[in-house]
Amino acid sequence: MKELDWDPEVEGPATIAIIGAGPVGIEAAIYARFLGYFVSIFEQRRVAHRMLDWHNRLLDVTVEECTTSMGHAAIAAQHPEYVRRNPKDVFTGKTFAEEYLLPLAKTDLLFDDIHFLNPVSDVSRYRTFVSDAIERQERCNDEFRILVEGRHRGPWVSRADVVIDCRGAAQKLSGIGPGGGLAIGETPLRDSFLLHTPLDRKFEAKSVLGKHVCLVGQSVRAGQFAIEYWKQFGDAENSRLTWVIRPDRRHDSLGIENVLKSIRGRQPGNIVVLESLGVELIQRNDLGQYLLKFLRDDDSTVEMQCDAIVSLTGGRPSSLSSELQIDPLMRFEDGPSFVAAEPGFYVLRGGDIEQGAGVGLSDAFRRIRELFAMLAGRQELDLYDIIAKQHHSKTTKPD
Repeated sequence: MKELDWDPEVEGPATIAIIGAGPVGIEAAIYARFLGYFVSIFEQRRVAHRMLDWHNRLLDVTVEECTTSMGHAAIAAQHPEYVRRNPKDVFTGKTFAEEYLLPLAKTDLLFDDIHFLNPVSDVSRYRTFVSDAIERQERCNDEFRILVEGRHRGPWVSRADVVIDCRGAAQKLSGIGPGGGLAIGETPLRDSFLLHTPLDRKFEAKSVLGKHVCLVGQSVRAGQFAIEYWKQFGDAENSRLTWVIRPDRRHDSLGIENVLKSIRGRQPGNIVVLESLGVELIQRNDLGQYLLKFLRDDDSTVEMQCDAIVSLTGGRPSSLSSELQIDPLMRFEDGPSFVAAEPGFYVLRGGDIEQGAGVGLSDAFRRIRELFAMLAGRQELDLYDIIAKQHHSKTTKPD
């Protein structure tokens, strides 16, 4: 591993800003507080909103893979009656949030430091420009300036010595046009597209019942929508779904072919699969219906009318530099995976929904340990192991 050309060690009580209050952000914040750092946590929506939206679906990992000894210890310190789940159990999204993430966020360690409905729109330094040709160590000595767009209080600024981006595998949806581009007329209509699948917490059945819905995309979420629609509305009167996928079978690796086989095998009369390169043109008439022109191949098109559009095209990970306007935030070459080229700015990722709900969290916890061992200047520091041993000694009594 390439040695960093700045000293990453940060002495407490420094302030660490954490962007994102999901499983990784909350865990990083708890780890920081156990080490004596101050934290400020900024969340665009509400704590654990993705898990709450996952609702009653099971995660794809066990309890022991998505929780830590430190998290359990923090909750137990706040609530002595707390009983840990069997590590081999599997949470639903809702129970993961309600039994673990939200109680963690409400502990005295974090509660006053979480700013929900406060998305970060920009990160810079106070005295140092991105273009300044100075040593990274000198850059590291300058505080971060964090611009926050508060939903209620309006724009405001926070300071921090270290910034950790824990927003997860943030993605922007590709367009519904050919090659993932935008269709003609798509931009002004995107906010009217449906985003939730039938088992999501915020899904409303009235958005699809008695309507012709066009589902565009071959992401895992798109397959999930098709299966859940089939199971809940496959026989619904006057309801139908047209699922638009690419004709070249590149969806096989995502498991979409299995979804297609399941649907075609049962032949639900109100679900049709349309192979297309994408939507070339989209318009909306005075009745609120969408008029679509699909590109079937290079030279032919087909037109269709529908009542609702579901865009679950997947997408590319959002560029941190483009969203936060810091140019050198690309990964530091040959450094640890969480180190960005801007000293003092770190990126911690869990998994994403395309991999499976909760998949990747155990790796993220390992990177949290490695990051804070580096920040504390103690390479072998592992609070997870220390706390696990303490818990074991308390629960294992000599005969």
